[in-house]
Amino acid sequence: MAQSSPTELFLPQFFPFPITIVTLDAQPRDTVQRGTRLLTYSFVHISHSADLTPETRFGTWDAAIEGTLDSWKFNAGDIVSRNKAKRSPALVIVEPCKHGIQVSGLCVICGKDMTNIDYTGFADTSRASIQMTHSANGPTVSLEEAQRIERESAEHLLRSRKLSLIVDLDQTIVHATVDPTVGEWIAEGEAWEARQTPKASTTPQPSDKSDDTNSDSDDNDECNPNWEALKDVKKFRLGPESFSTPYARGPQRSKGKHKMVENEGCMYYIKPRPGWKEFLMDMATKYDMHVYTMGTRAYAEEVCAAIDPDGSVFKSRILSRDESGSLTQKSLQRLFPCDTSMVVIIDDRADVWEWSPNLIKVIPYDFFIGIGDINSSFLAKVNPLTPSPTATASQQPEPSAGALPDTAKPPTPEEMDSAELEKKIMLSTNNAALDEQFEQRPLAKKQEELQGTVVSETSSTSSQASDSKNKLENETPTEESPTPQTEKPMQALLKNDDVELNRIGKLLDEVHRRFFEAYDSRLPDKPRRRGVLSNNKGFNVTTIIPRLRSEVLGGLHLVFSGVIPLDTPPETTEFWRLARMFGAKCHTDLTPDVTHVITAKRGTKKVETARQRGGIKIVRPEWFNDSIALWHRQDETPYLFYDPSNAATSTSPLISEHQISSDPEPDADDWDVDPAELKAQVDHEGDRKTSGGALHLEEIDWNDINDEVEAAMMESDDESADGRSMGMKSEEESTDEVSVADSANTTPKMRRKRLRSVTPSDTHSRNGDDSLRSPLAKRKKVAADRYSRLHHGITADQLESNNVEEVPETSTTRSTLFGNTMNGDNPEHESDEGEGDDVEDDFLARDLLEDMG
Repeated sequence: MAQSSPTELFLPQFFPFPITIVTLDAQPRDTVQRGTRLLTYSFVHISHSADLTPETRFGTWDAAIEGTLDSWKFNAGDIVSRNKAKRSPALVIVEPCKHGIQVSGLCVICGKDMTNIDYTGFADTSRASIQMTHSANGPTVSLEEAQRIERESAEHLLRSRKLSLIVDLDQTIVHATVDPTVGEWIAEGEAWEARQTPKASTTPQPSDKSDDTNSDSDDNDECNPNWEALKDVKKFRLGPESFSTPYARGPQRSKGKHKMVENEGCMYYIKPRPGWKEFLMDMATKYDMHVYTMGTRAYAEEVCAAIDPDGSVFKSRILSRDESGSLTQKSLQRLFPCDTSMVVIIDDRADVWEWSPNLIKVIPYDFFIGIGDINSSFLAKVNPLTPSPTATASQQPEPSAGALPDTAKPPTPEEMDSAELEKKIMLSTNNAALDEQFEQRPLAKKQEELQGTVVSETSSTSSQASDSKNKLENETPTEESPTPQTEKPMQALLKNDDVELNRIGKLLDEVHRRFFEAYDSRLPDKPRRRGVLSNNKGFNVTTIIPRLRSEVLGGLHLVFSGVIPLDTPPETTEFWRLARMFGAKCHTDLTPDVTHVITAKRGTKKVETARQRGGIKIVRPEWFNDSIALWHRQDETPYLFYDPSNAATSTSPLISEHQISSDPEPDADDWDVDPAELKAQVDHEGDRKTSGGALHLEEIDWNDINDEVEAAMMESDDESADGRSMGMKSEEESTDEVSVADSANTTPKMRRKRLRSVTPSDTHSRNGDDSLRSPLAKRKKVAADRYSRLHHGITADQLESNNVEEVPETSTTRSTLFGNTMNGDNPEHESDEGEGDDVEDDFLARDLLEDMG
C-alpha cells in the first residue's frame, strides 16, 4: 500500500531567470493534479529588433505530480535567480505515492502506469531511473530508495562481518577457449585412462603369445602430455542465439565469412584457475560475491554453474554485458549507486574500471597459450561508447519532480542508432575472432611447433651419433640395415602452475582485516550519521586499497630514462601515473633524493651520471612492472641493468673512479692479451685443474719464462729531466717503436693498444708513488716502452773494476750499443730521446755491486 510522503519541488532550470513571482495560484492544503497551475511569474525580455527595447513578459508553472500542497518556500514578489532556484525548493507536496520502485513502466507500490507523458514533458519513469539489480529487466529505483536499500545492505554486512566483492570471470577466475584441439586432447586422455583401468585389476590373466604383443604395445602407450592439466576443464555448448544482438535474433541466418558461430554456436572449454575452489569458499566467508563479466548472460550462467554448481558462492548475483549497458566499460555504480565504501573489485583489466580505488588488479590467467580474453577481443581497439561515471549518485542532485533536468534528457534517435551500430560492429568483431580461433586451431599449431623443436634437436643429436658410428665401423647403411627412426618426445604445452589466487586471497584478507579493525576501533560515543558509510575514513575500502598500493613503492624516488618518449609529457604516461599510484615519487632529473633509475637502454646521460654518482639502483623496466603486478616491491638484484657484483657477466663494465675512458683497465694483468689467446689460456688452466692440478715440467714454456726474466732485467725507474716518465712517450713515438719491434721479431706479436690512463702527476698527487699500477703490469708496460743500461753487455770484469759508471750514456752510444732494435733509425726519435737525458745509477746494477761487496 502506498504511503504519503512529502516531496520537494524545484523550479525548472530552463526558466528565463531571473524571474519575479507575481502570484501563488495554489494555496496550502489544496489538492493538486497533474497540470494544476502553481504560480505565475514575470521576466524581462530584450527584443532582437533594432531598438533593443526591454519587454516584460509573463509565464506560468503547472504541477507535474499530484497530491496535497503542504507549504510554499517562496512568496509573491520574490525575485529568484538561477542559483537560488537550484539550491532551494519552491514548495512541498505530500504525495500519496512517490513511485520510487518501478518495473516495466509500472509502479511496484501503487500499480500506476509511469509511461504517460503530457504537455509538461515530464514522465514518472524518470523518478526511478537507477538500476541496481543484476537483471536487465529488474526494478528501477529512485535515489532515495537506492540510499535506503544500500543502508540496509551495509548494516547487514557489518553484522555478518563481511564486505562486497565484485569478481571478473575471464582471465581472473577462469580461462576460456573454443579451439576444438582441447576437446581432442581431452578425448585422448580419457581414452588412455580407460585403457589403463584393466592394468590395475588384480585378476590374473592367462598368458599366451598375444600377451607379449599387447605388453609391447602397452609399453608404447603414452598419454597426451597435456591431459594432466586438462582434467578439471569444464565444457558446454552455446547455441547461435547467444552470439547475435537481441534485435537480430530469429530464424534467419547470417551470411558471409566468419558466420559459423552465429549460425551454429560453438563448444566452450573452461579451465578454472588453480586453487579456485579453496579461494571461492574462503572468500565467501568474508565477502558477498558478485560476478561482473563482459561475456553474455548465457555464458556467465554456464561458467558459474561449472565453478559454483550449488550456487552457494554467487547465488543469483551475476551481471553480464547484456545487463551492464556498456561493452567497453564497467561501472561500479551499476550495482552500488550510492555507497562504494564496502566494495572490492578483482579484475585482470584495470582500464575498464579506470583504475578505480576499489580495484585490486589480477595478473591475467593465460592457460590456453595465446588465446587471451575471448569475450573482449575488441576492447583494445575501440573507444568507450559512453564516459564512465565520475561521480556517485550521492554526489548528484535528485532529479526534480517538476521537470526533467538538462543532463537527463533522453538520447535522440540518431544517437541511439549510432550506439546500436557500434555495438553491432563490436559484437561481430568478437564473433569473427571466435570463428578464426575455431578454424585455425592455434593450440594445435603451437603444440606442433613445440614438438618440432624438440624433435629437431633430438634428430640432430641422433644423426651425429649415427654418423660417428658409421665412420668407426666403416660401413654404409643399406636397405637391410635402415637408420633407426627418432621417437618423438612428448612435451606438454599447457602448464598447471599458476598461483595467482593465493596472492589475491592474501590481499583480500588484508583489506578485510584492516576494514574491521578500523570499524571496531571507532569512537563508541560518536553517533554515526544515518546514511552511507563513505564519510568514515577509517573503515572505507576506497582509502584502504590505495594505502595498500602506496606501500609497494613508498619512499622511493624514481627517474625514467629511455622508456618515455621525448615528445611526451612524462606526467601523462602510464609509467608515471602507476608509479605515483603505488607510492613512489617521480622526477625528471637526477636529484639527490633519487633512489632508482628505470631504463631500457644503456649509455643515456642519466644512466651514466647515476653510475658515476653511486648509491642509485639502475634497473630494467621489468622490475617496475613486476612490483606493480605483484603488489610487492621486488628485489632489485635480478633486474639490475649493471651488475656491480659480477663484472664478467655485466652487459657493460662499471666505471672506476680512476678510469677516465672506456678503454680496458690499465692495471689489469691481461690488458694487452688477445681475447682469443686469453681464452686459450683459461681453457688450458681449466684442463690442467681438472687433470689433477699438478704442473709437470714438460708443460712449462721456458721461452715465456726467459722473456719475462729479460723484461725484468730491462726494467728501470729512470725519468726524463722534464719529469715525464720515459715510458710515457708520445703517441707517435710509441707507434714507431712497436712497428719496428714487430718487424724485427721473427714471431709476430699483437700490437698493443694505447691506453688513456692517469698521468704521472695525477698519480703522485693522489698516492705519492706509482701504486696505481700492479708490479706485473708495470713490468710489461716498461719492458715494451723503455730500455735499461744493463743492455750494454756488462761483464763481471767491468763490475769488479767499477767501470760501469765510466761508460758514458749518450744518444750516440745507445745507438751504437743497441743498434736499431729498440729505437729504430728515426733521427727525430733519437734527438727527442737525447734531449735533457741525465745519467743516473741503474738500480739493478747498484744492487749487484752491493751484493758483490
